[in-house]
Amino acid sequence: MTSPGIPGIPEAADTQDELSIIKHHVQFDRRLSASTEIEDWRSIPELPTSDELNPDDDRFQKLIEGRHLLPNPWKQPWKSKDTYLQTHYLLQREEGTTLLRLSIRKYKEDPTMMDDTETCVYTKVFVRGYLMTRMGPMCQKIRWTQTRRLTVGTLVALSPASDGFKTICMPAIISDHRIRDGLDQSPPTIHFQWANPQDAVMDPTQELVMIEPRYGYFEAVRHTMVGLQHYLVQGDKSDLPAKYVRETSKMDISSLIHHAPDHASMESPEVRAKMDKAKEVLRSYAYTNLDNSQLSAVHRILTKELAIVQGPPGTGKTFTSKRGSNVIVVAAQTNHAVDQILTQMINAGFGVVRLGGRTQNEDIKRYSMYNLRKNVRPPSAQRADREFKTFETARRNNVQTVENMIGDIFPGKLIEPEVLHAAGLISGEQLHSLRSEESWAAAPVSPDVPTGVMAEWLGIQLTEVSLLGGKDPDFDTVEEDDDFDIDVEDYDLDLDDCIDESGEDVGRVEGKFLPIQHLWTGKNPFNYTEHDYQVRQELRRADLWTVDLRYRGAIYQYWQKQLMSRNLAGFRQALADSSRIAKNLKISRWYKDTLCIKAKQIEIIGCTTTGLCKYRGLLAALKPRTMLIEEAAETWEANIVSALYGSLQQLVLVGDHQQLAPHCDTPALARDPYNMRVSMFERLVKLKMPFTVLNMQRRMIPSLREILNPFYPNLKDHPVVTSDEARPPIPGMAVPSFFFHHTWGEDSDDNASRFNILEAEMIVGFVNYLLMNGVETNQITILTFYRGQKKTLQKLFRTTMQHWGPFTNILTVDSYQGEENDIILLSLVRSGGQHGPHRAGFLQDKNRGVVSISRARRGMYIFGNMINLTCASTASYNMWKRVHDVFLEQNRFGGDGRLPITCQNHEKTTWKTHPEDWVNFHGGCDLPCQEKLTCGHTCGRRCHWLPHDRLICPKPCERRLVCGHRCQQVCGEPCKCSCPDFTGAYAGDKFPSRGQGHRDGPDPVYDRSQAALPVAKNGHDAGQGKKQYRGRESRFPQAPRPKHDNDTPKPKHGLVGIEAVAARQQVNPGNGFASFDARKDDAQRMKEARERAAAADRDSSGVTAMIHDVYKPVTIDGEYNRKVGEAIVTRAVPLGSTLPEKSFDLLSLPAPDRVSNGTSGTNDRAYPNNAIGNVLEAHSTIFGEFSPHAGTMDTVPRHFRRPGAQGFTYARTTTAVRQADKPEWETASTVADAASVCGDGDQPGSAETSKEEDLMVFI
Repeated sequence: MTSPGIPGIPEAADTQDELSIIKHHVQFDRRLSASTEIEDWRSIPELPTSDELNPDDDRFQKLIEGRHLLPNPWKQPWKSKDTYLQTHYLLQREEGTTLLRLSIRKYKEDPTMMDDTETCVYTKVFVRGYLMTRMGPMCQKIRWTQTRRLTVGTLVALSPASDGFKTICMPAIISDHRIRDGLDQSPPTIHFQWANPQDAVMDPTQELVMIEPRYGYFEAVRHTMVGLQHYLVQGDKSDLPAKYVRETSKMDISSLIHHAPDHASMESPEVRAKMDKAKEVLRSYAYTNLDNSQLSAVHRILTKELAIVQGPPGTGKTFTSKRGSNVIVVAAQTNHAVDQILTQMINAGFGVVRLGGRTQNEDIKRYSMYNLRKNVRPPSAQRADREFKTFETARRNNVQTVENMIGDIFPGKLIEPEVLHAAGLISGEQLHSLRSEESWAAAPVSPDVPTGVMAEWLGIQLTEVSLLGGKDPDFDTVEEDDDFDIDVEDYDLDLDDCIDESGEDVGRVEGKFLPIQHLWTGKNPFNYTEHDYQVRQELRRADLWTVDLRYRGAIYQYWQKQLMSRNLAGFRQALADSSRIAKNLKISRWYKDTLCIKAKQIEIIGCTTTGLCKYRGLLAALKPRTMLIEEAAETWEANIVSALYGSLQQLVLVGDHQQLAPHCDTPALARDPYNMRVSMFERLVKLKMPFTVLNMQRRMIPSLREILNPFYPNLKDHPVVTSDEARPPIPGMAVPSFFFHHTWGEDSDDNASRFNILEAEMIVGFVNYLLMNGVETNQITILTFYRGQKKTLQKLFRTTMQHWGPFTNILTVDSYQGEENDIILLSLVRSGGQHGPHRAGFLQDKNRGVVSISRARRGMYIFGNMINLTCASTASYNMWKRVHDVFLEQNRFGGDGRLPITCQNHEKTTWKTHPEDWVNFHGGCDLPCQEKLTCGHTCGRRCHWLPHDRLICPKPCERRLVCGHRCQQVCGEPCKCSCPDFTGAYAGDKFPSRGQGHRDGPDPVYDRSQAALPVAKNGHDAGQGKKQYRGRESRFPQAPRPKHDNDTPKPKHGLVGIEAVAARQQVNPGNGFASFDARKDDAQRMKEARERAAAADRDSSGVTAMIHDVYKPVTIDGEYNRKVGEAIVTRAVPLGSTLPEKSFDLLSLPAPDRVSNGTSGTNDRAYPNNAIGNVLEAHSTIFGEFSPHAGTMDTVPRHFRRPGAQGFTYARTTTAVRQADKPEWETASTVADAASVCGDGDQPGSAETSKEEDLMVFI
């Protein structure tokens, strides 16, 4: 294939078999590829060397200045194919190594440095052993658990702690990041592979220091560089048809036919006839769901050697790219995008296989290469199986060799004398002297203590080795678990059957672990060494039993060190042999994979763009003729170039260069002249190569599309987005989009990531409002540009929104390209306050900005400081001033810091300006609710979202009880009177003291429910909750509660008072006065109470979380410091739950909507000067007793402050004692009238309170 405008690749010989192609890629010899001195870059080793990461001062300066790099021009074609490849290779290598090089240099200059924003420093690192796998040997070292650190594929550097990178630097690659039996151990462990086996450490006591850069992911460039090194190219600018198109005059395009015009009015035979005719020749667009621009793109994909398709947001790039495709390799930048397009391929009936193991899609996992290999047995696989068995036998022999070597050096007890003699550490005469005394060995004092001649020789000098690094180090701050935004390939899966594929250990590398550790040694309290004269003299003694006992421990330690030193070269060679055998195993396995894929007749092979290079040998052996790159504008040019296999006839690039660009961790390489963030897609479009633009979007409603028009002037709407059925309005919002402008200051976390706490609280309150108005949780996504804000939002949702269940749709903009949702809330974070300083950071990137404003289908609400964005920089101004102008033109820009919400009940718009405005807000507006409760009373509360069957009626109960007194409770509570005639508490009754009748449980609890007549739909049903409280209760049946109409008592449910008692006795004579045994009834009720209390204790952990409305008074000073007062909580049972019994102290308290100078809402009203105090006194049983006290204003919620009052002191009080024959509203002498307690809007003089906020009581 030759690609226009880019260097292409000559076609490989068709006669080359699969095995040869795989061997060529896996066993690539860099020495043969570098034909001239100019091409020395082709011979650079795959992994960086010590000199490259830790150069001397002169070379370090050259590397820092970039003298070895070549410019990467992107506005004109390349003239030299070799220079093109060399430039991209060197840029890729610099991206993967430069940040680690800088971190090593910083540590060398300051060995006492701690972790900073660019570098992670690990001390007290020790090697514990080697894991022998089919991928080669892996070293296990001590690690501690920071989850985002040491990701698989990360390049690190180690050095002896005594050297500190002065002369020794040992590169390594993290190869396994297991949790179970790894990071959860004490000390935690992790595995890595030495870049050079000659660096392998064998001494378990050697302390190492390790350096890891926080940015720069070497594995992302590693396989790309290998592909570039053995790749020959040629250039061509022509726009030619693909080879298979030139060879085939006809093509099946039946998959483009979706329906016949007016098919609903046709008979089935007529529809089939029209469809068959249309499938022969695509005569009209009426037969397909594709629009004109999509059909044009399909034509280019089906015919041209190079097809470039630009798709603005919502235009159906993925849908277009799969239509009419043949046998292809499909790749995308992220695993999620790969899974999306493969899912569509599977639904279309294609045979699919997925390379790599990072997919989280359970359906796609069934199409993995691992499962295909397990389920398919190709008849021609005998050769591959035979070769695999041969190499597997060689690998096992190699493992046995290493195991024997380690067993001799690190025995379970003590080193055998014969091993010392074989290593030349003792003479034959010394060996004979030891063995001659073997029969005198004493019996062991413990089964764990070594025995034998060496133990006898050491005597009291024998000691057990203590473990090194036995606990995790202490950190000043704990790093939270955070999602790794870069969607990496599964780099630990070079060979799929080297891993465990079951349960929680998916992706865990398996192999035989060989520990290296001395369990026993000799004492050496004076730190003698072989350099001490006396030790040298003792070593020369022919009879080792004559060695002075004081030096035997030091001599044994000397033998241990020498044994490791003399076997180190052989050990490292064995590890190198293991790596070579692992490559042969990979060749054999990939060859069998090609046979399985052909036997299964697989048509589509999917992987990430990194996988294109990683699995290059396997993919090249399959000889694909078409490659489709989704998200091509987000992919490095080098990734695509290195994956242009010899058999390719067509390259399809689908993407949008106005959205996310390739990621680059090194800022200097992202800028001119290196331009690593310019993709091949963007370069070819700028070079005016032929390409197709999709121009009809199917995602956003028209008003949201208008926000994108400054960036995509030709973007049009598909009819589907104009339908209210397909895109219904947002409940509780009069406008589908709004920009909430504020000047709240930002802050930064320990990782230097930005967050804005007040903006986050405003968003959380808005989400709560949307949920109260019927929006589903999965319909809302919160996007932000910063991980710090993401973590802040997650924490707020966990602590304040738990009653809605987990909210997980909080994502960074970079991880959300290609995704969409009904409602998008965008948190911009950056704000230096009203007067600056103005900085935009990531927000000035136009590509990121376009992604952030193009994800919503029905509603988008942006929260940020527009002044900061338009003043920060020219780039930021060019991006966000256009957005500002559209919102301003639509009259949806909150320049005065207000967010409009519209009540669904009253269609009244209220403006929210601060997170405090969401406190004690119930999803409606500030008007009173006029709907009727089940008891017949008018609700009268502030507009709310909860159904009325879950609310307590706060009106007074107007029923006279059987005792002759009026009920002392409110309407929504069970009737109560404290007189003996009602409670049945007589002077002669005896009650068991505490400790009699029950142990450490509560006081006896009595249930009065059996004495009341059932009344339907008035809050007193037998099925609804049962009020329980202490004290004696009446055995008398009670009259039913009367139905109220406009607050006028009208008995409806039969008899009242004594007449009701007589009627009850006639219905159920067994409950008459003559047959009633009060003491027996007491005993039964006490028993039931104890059982209920015990059941409540058992079930307390499983109780469904209550829905809470929490009020916390918040004050903000000039430095954005926040003071949070004591919380006041109102509650509601979860939907679907039954009402528990209402407590008599859960009255609904009318409170002012806001003070007179409030900033939120409309129709602000102030309380009368003494109304608040009256309400507080009347409701001391709920909130405690408030008394004026100077200097304590901040201790009282704003809603309870009386204008002009000095302040209040908050204190809990006990329930007030009331007269038995009067209801509580008659005894509340401090209240002007009953309306101020009951919240009755119909009472005279209550016009003010009816519009004012009440602390709604939900149970």
